[in-house]
Amino acid sequence: MRGFFILLTTFVLAWPQYDGQAAAAATQEPATKAEGQAADDKTPDVKTPDVKRNLPDYATIVQSTVDGHIRPAYGRLAKSSKSLAVLMEAACRTDEGVNTPAIAKSFRAMVSAWAAVQHIRFGPVQDENRYERIAFWPDLKNLTARQLKSTLEQRDPTAIDPDSLAKKSIALQGLTALERLMTMKPASDPDAAHYRCQFAQAITENLVRITSDVFEAWQPGRDFPRVLAQTGSENPLYRDQREAALEVLKSLVGGLQFLHERKLQAPLGDTVENARPKRGEFWRSGNALAALDSSFATLREVYVESGISAYAKSVDSALDKNLLEDYDQALVTLKAVNKPFVEASADKIMRPKLEYLRFLAHDLFELTSGNLAIVLDLSLGFNALDGD
Repeated sequence: MRGFFILLTTFVLAWPQYDGQAAAAATQEPATKAEGQAADDKTPDVKTPDVKRNLPDYATIVQSTVDGHIRPAYGRLAKSSKSLAVLMEAACRTDEGVNTPAIAKSFRAMVSAWAAVQHIRFGPVQDENRYERIAFWPDLKNLTARQLKSTLEQRDPTAIDPDSLAKKSIALQGLTALERLMTMKPASDPDAAHYRCQFAQAITENLVRITSDVFEAWQPGRDFPRVLAQTGSENPLYRDQREAALEVLKSLVGGLQFLHERKLQAPLGDTVENARPKRGEFWRSGNALAALDSSFATLREVYVESGISAYAKSVDSALDKNLLEDYDQALVTLKAVNKPFVEASADKIMRPKLEYLRFLAHDLFELTSGNLAIVLDLSLGFNALDGD
């Protein structure tokens, strides 16, 4: 059934809105060939596994996720924020501006590092609105633009001090605000340019504090890792290791749903005509594709490093194969998108690749929230699928 769906999708993508020459060129791309192979190789309709089996080692899944994924990923985020802050401080000191090539490269590294932990919506990142203070996106009411405009016009002195900035609106603090500052038209006068740089510097220093605090809070012996490991009747969050493992699965499912709905479906729309590519994440700085690549890669990492893949393979090898194929096809396809996201969303050759990514994200979400949850004997519940 799934193979048929992919063939149907391919047929729709080849409909006359794309000319024959472009369609032919698309089929010659390496990623398109891989897409076709994936459709042929997919195993149709994964069957519900036999429930008479040994259950997963939930405690090992949780600990493997923390050790193999969460701590290293937050470590990379903290490190990338420090590098960005150092470069921003140097640029402001020498009046080079907020978007030198070195800063742009460092910002991209931090975007990728953030996308690698974006699905973790539990634990220390929930405290003090840290998640939203790192990146306030999607900004559905355009609060960042309005508040930035007011702050820049007034040259609010409290916005250029990291201590006072940390107490201000979340829309002014993180990567979303910083990206806008970096991609604005040049300031009208030297004083305005200097203030903008001080503002950007305050944001980066604030990000260092937030990301370092989250990383430290995940270290062995700290409160939340102990809560995850020492479940029981006295535990305020998790009565047993099954519930702790459910938190891991929820983060995986929620990350896939967020990837599909917010990062791909919302900006792509159903057709070229109703696409809204500027709803994409980090499109202003040209980092939308980097964020997508990091999202697919890190969610695959969770699936593998947690030990969930190994357990799924032992129970239902076809399901494990389908999931890994989807992740790998997404990463191969992304490498073949050679235009910025905004341009690619309307390009006759590139858009089908983005639509294929959208299909893969949805397929991964459906398989993970359905078949994989059954294999793991974990019930997600109604609210567990809220991706945003």
